[in-house]
Amino acid sequence: MLAVALFYPKWNLAVSSFVNRVVLVYELTDCELIQKACEGEEEAFGVLFQRYHAPIYRLLLGIVHNSEDALELTQEVFLKAYRELPRLQRSETLLAWLRRVATNLAIDHLRRKRILSFQSLEALPDEGYDTPLGGLIADESQDVLQAVHAKELQEALYEALGHLSANHRLVVVLHHLEGISVDEIAEMLQIPVGTVKSRLARARTLLRQLLAPYV
Repeated sequence: MLAVALFYPKWNLAVSSFVNRVVLVYELTDCELIQKACEGEEEAFGVLFQRYHAPIYRLLLGIVHNSEDALELTQEVFLKAYRELPRLQRSETLLAWLRRVATNLAIDHLRRKRILSFQSLEALPDEGYDTPLGGLIADESQDVLQAVHAKELQEALYEALGHLSANHRLVVVLHHLEGISVDEIAEMLQIPVGTVKSRLARARTLLRQLLAPYV
């Protein structure tokens, strides 16, 4: 179409107008896109989807550990977002809202499969629950923290997460991969802060054992 437009001024003007409009839409903030989506501009919501579907999918994949389930849940998240566009105008940041919805849907999904429960675990030491991702596999090593970003170790970490129980995997993904605070996780899951800390501590121990050959 672009090639043809060069020979037809009217088409050229139409194409230029379309391209400019697309560029402008992509430059809009989340709030502006939500407003336009509420006004019926579907392409605005499409931009929001393109902007956030990848991180939401990664979050869900980390929790449910199944690519097909994660893809289906991602679609559910954005379907819910589309249905609740007016509410999004009054909510917290869009990514935070999407992440919260995704987590709740993942929890419901795991409950339906009867592989997630919220009973308290035996109390474990609380230290280490506020460390970055590298702390999952080693206590104090900047080299290991850098190595986490290597493809081989990332794949090993993903596989190791699959060996954790759903309870442990959930808090690890939320805290260490998504950066959500312990207090926020406790509120989100409606469990005591101490339980979140215990699960993180136990998960760190298990991951350190599982990833020992790689570090």
